[in-house]
Formats: sequence, structure tokens, C-alpha cells
Amino acid sequence: MTGNLFLGGGLTFALALTVICFAHKNPPARMIQGTAITSAGFIVASSLLLWKLIFENNFGIEYVASYSSSTLPTMYKVSAFWAGQQGSFLLWLLIHAIVGAILSVRRTATKTLGIYFLIQSVLAVLVLIKSPFEPNPVEVVEGVGLNPLLQDFWMAVHPPIIFIGYALLAVPFALSMGNLLTEVQSRLWLEDARKWTLLAWSFLGAGIFVGGYWAYKVLGWGGYWGWDPVENSSLVPWLLSAVLLHLINLSRKKFSVIGITHVAAIFTYSLVIYGTFLTRSGILGDFSVHSFAGSTIGFAIASANALVLIGGLLILFFKAKDLPQGKMYEKFSESSFAILLGCLLIIFIAVIVWLGMSMPLLTQLVGQPAAVDENFYIKSTAPITAVLVALIVYTFIKFGRIISLGGKIAHIGFLGMLAAIVISAQGETITREFQPDTTVNVAGHEIIYKGQEFGEDERQKFYVYTVDGEKVTALTKLRGNGTDAAREPAIRKNFSGDVYIAPHAPDIETTQELLMTKNLFAMDGEYGYIFEDANIEYDAANKPVKATATITITDGEVKEKIQPTITVTADGGFSKAIEVLDGKRRVRLTGISSDLQKARLEILPTLKEISAMTITTTVSTKPLIWLLWLSVSVICLGTLIAIRK
Repeated sequence: MTGNLFLGGGLTFALALTVICFAHKNPPARMIQGTAITSAGFIVASSLLLWKLIFENNFGIEYVASYSSSTLPTMYKVSAFWAGQQGSFLLWLLIHAIVGAILSVRRTATKTLGIYFLIQSVLAVLVLIKSPFEPNPVEVVEGVGLNPLLQDFWMAVHPPIIFIGYALLAVPFALSMGNLLTEVQSRLWLEDARKWTLLAWSFLGAGIFVGGYWAYKVLGWGGYWGWDPVENSSLVPWLLSAVLLHLINLSRKKFSVIGITHVAAIFTYSLVIYGTFLTRSGILGDFSVHSFAGSTIGFAIASANALVLIGGLLILFFKAKDLPQGKMYEKFSESSFAILLGCLLIIFIAVIVWLGMSMPLLTQLVGQPAAVDENFYIKSTAPITAVLVALIVYTFIKFGRIISLGGKIAHIGFLGMLAAIVISAQGETITREFQPDTTVNVAGHEIIYKGQEFGEDERQKFYVYTVDGEKVTALTKLRGNGTDAAREPAIRKNFSGDVYIAPHAPDIETTQELLMTKNLFAMDGEYGYIFEDANIEYDAANKPVKATATITITDGEVKEKIQPTITVTADGGFSKAIEVLDGKRRVRLTGISSDLQKARLEILPTLKEISAMTITTTVSTKPLIWLLWLSVSVICLGTLIAIRK
């Protein structure tokens, strides 16, 4: 397959550059640049090919059939690239390769490039093991399409931002290892490491924040962070990269700190790989809504993690005697002690989160796998966070003059974020039934449920409310068979905070099935049906793609002939409900026998009846929640300013 050949080319040139960098002390710059750019070129070509296959609706490729469809909007066809495990690994490799080409042009130290391209080779192997270019073993005419939960703007940008952060964190790791392998007494690498770590920390943090906003806006469970193991797998390296960043800055002033800076660089990137192992191996399948199903790639990722962690620690062990010695601080009142104490507190928090997210793996090793709940994280990290906040305030007061503008802005944003988390959690939450046009008072807000509205194609429905006279709607995306696929809450925003309304799917008990025999009269209790004819369309491979029935429905006075259809897709099929007899009945075709002698109808409530149903709704107030979104933006802004220092 062409895509795998491109990936093989990218792997070959990455390995070649790794060998060049370790075999030669000063290889020609043009050779390094040419090899790095060629490797990146092959990987870019494979990525463009995957997008081409997606946009051409080439369902002969299993990945395309699993995550795209001919009707998928353009924006989501773009994001279908990274919707699955194989594509997301290719996205990671693509970003890593582009950064590698940039590093080669910037004339980065040879051994640093050797480490970086060794990692690139490992990523390329992982992509080849779980390739997105494998042919589809089943012939289909239509793809499954993108999960409705992922059909959102924020989810289209969230994974790329996260993977940019992951790829960029490989740079300070490579710089650290390159320094250990060459000039352990040199400080020259620290400035580059500072900028790359700032950039990585900013992107990874932005990805986490965007993911939190997406969860708040789309999922409808009332929060932005659920302490899910997959969420935590990004949080831990973000926390440790903050430690790494502070240690790099401190190492530039106190070189005796350089040893633990190397340790931080090793563990930060190792935990990126470890988090990937947890989420991609299937270990969290029963404990996370985000994890991927189990696959053979788990062992390969674990091996890559061992290579990074054990390899990095071995290099540090053998070079430790050459590292500068000395005191990290002279007295408790100096800024060095405050920075180191802050790093230690962050490490404590990271270790707690790591233990929580790893619990399914750790317990599985000794018996039945189990997970911790969110109280474990909150109760164990809250006291440490309180001490950390006090330390930051103390440091600002005593050492504010030596903190850069970007650093001040980022730390103020961090304090604002913590304050917003606490304040927004003080709101009120109720769950109760809402009858149409009945007023309910929640925390001083007057809420009226107005009923349901349906989109023209009946692939969307809206729960309409008014909050203090202002109209807000909760969106539910529907599958082809009319069942709920994804729900978005209704949110009324103002300065005091949000009113967050999450309707529950109504219990429809009036649905019934009607089995009909051709040319025989059948009744559902009130209305009569005659199944007159049926037709099944086949594709070139003689597989059914569409089934159509001709049915006459009557109320005793008026007759109406309809032709409902079932469209066959890779995941089964769908059929659209039809309203008949001026809205008196709503039916959907759910089956036709292979001999065309029997048909099955589903008798559904009318849209008017559905709109009049009582709805169970959870309403929450989120005081000053806007402060959270503002604060995380300030953190990213401060970080970007610091990069320009």
C-alpha cells in the first residue's frame, strides 16, 4: 500500500539520521538537513494521502470506513484523520517530523538530533504496527461516519493541540540527553530547552483547557473535568513540564540543580508515553469513556516507554559523576528554596494523580482491576494545592521583582484558575421533572420548559427553555434510527455565571412494532395498514444497500400511500420516520424479509405528542464560571510572552 511505503520511507530516513548522528561527531549540516527533511517529506506525503482517501470516500480502507462517510461535513472529514487510534498516532508522528525538520535547520547539536530522531523512528514503527492504510476486509458502500460526540468544533481542534504538546516535549528530553552524552558541564542547551518547554507546556495546557470546555459545552454532565484516567494522562505530563520549566530556569542561575533538571526531563517525556500506553492498550476500557479498545499495540507502546525511561535513566546514571555538585540553596529565605519547594508540591500532586489514573493497571497486576473515584483526587490534592497557592503568593510578595512579565501573567492566571474552580463549584444543582409551560425557580432564576423542536431532517432535536425570559436550547443529535447519539446542554451565560440545563432523554413507552404480511390487512389498534410491495437494491458485489416498502395506511376514511426506506451502512443501517395522515401517525420501517413477503414497522409518538411530554432536567448554577475560561487564557498568554523573552 502506498501509504505504508511512505511511512517506511519516513522510518528509513529517520533511522539513517539517527545512525549518522551517533556514528559521526560532526556530520555535514547539509546531510543532516536533507535527511531530516526527506523523512518529514515522506511522513507529510502519507498524511496527505490519508486525507485524500478520506475526502474521496475510499471505504476500501478500513480506517476511512470506520471514521468517515460520504455525508460527513468537510470540517469533520478533516478531523476524521485523527478520530481513531491509527490516525491519531500518524498525527503525532507528523507533528514530530515537522519539528524535527525545524531542529535540523536550526543546527541543533548532533547527539540531540540523534535522540530526537530515534524517538521519531519509534513513533514511525508504532504507526506501521497499527497502520491507517490497511484494506477493509469487508466491502461496504458507505462508511460508519464520525461519532456524533466528536462532531464539534472544539473536538476538531482539541487533539491536534494536545499532540503538538506531546511532540514538543520530546525536544527538551532530547536536549537533556544530548547534553549528557556530550558536554555535561555546558549550560548552552538550557535556553533552547526553556523555550521549547514553554511552548510545549502552553500547547499541552491549551489542549487540556479546550478539552475541558468541550466537555462542559457538549457532554451535558455538568462539569469540565471528571478526573477520568484519560484526562489525567495529559494532566500529569503538564504538571511535570511545569516542574521541568522551573528547574530549567533555576539551573541557569544555580548549576547544581542541573541533575534533577535532567531527571525531570526524563520523567516528563516518559509519562507522555506512559499515558499513551494506558489510553491505547485497552486497560482503561472499563474505566474511561475516552479510552481506545484493546489492541496488540499495547506491548509496543510499553516497550517504547521502557526505552525512553530506562534508557534516559541509564545515561544519567553513567554521567552523574560528571555533573556539577554543590548546594541547591543556601538558606530557606532565598528564592531557590521557594522554587524547589513549589516543584516538590507539584510533584506530590502529579504522583497522586498518576496513582489514581494507574489504579486499573496496578490492581489488575494483583487481582481484580478497580478504579478510584473523584473524591480520591479532590481530598488528597486539595491540601497540597492550598499550600502551593500560599507559596505562590509568598513568592510574589517577596521575589516579585525577579519574576518576568510573562511569568507573572501566567502565575496570576493559575491563581485565577484555582479560584474559579472553587467558586464555580459553589453553585446549586437540582434534578426534577419539567412540564411544558410550567415555571420552575432554581437559585433565583425563573426557568420555563417550552417543549421540543425537531430539525428538518430529524437528525437533531432541541429542548427549548427560557431562563429569566431569555430563550436557550439544548441540542440532541440523533442517529439514523431516531435514538439519541449525543447531547449538548442549554447554557444561559451572564456576568454572575452560567445557568446550565441538561435534559434527560424522555422515556417513550408508547412505541410499538407492527409485523405485516404482504397484501394482508393489519391494525395497530386504531389505524389499518396494507403492505403492498417491497424492493431491495443491491450493489455490484450483490450486497443490499437500500430496502423500500410500499404501504397504505388508513384511518377508515382517508388513505395515504407511503414508501419508507432502510439504507444499509457499515454499522447496520438507518431509516427515517415518516408522519402520515396529517400528523396523526408517525412510523418507521425497521425490517423487510429477504423473500419480500414480510415487513416490520415501528409505530412512534407524533412530534406533537413528544413535544408535550414531561422532561426530567438537571439544572445547575455555575457562579463566575467565565473566570475559569479567562484564567486559562491568561495562563497561555503569559507563557507565550515568556517565550519571547
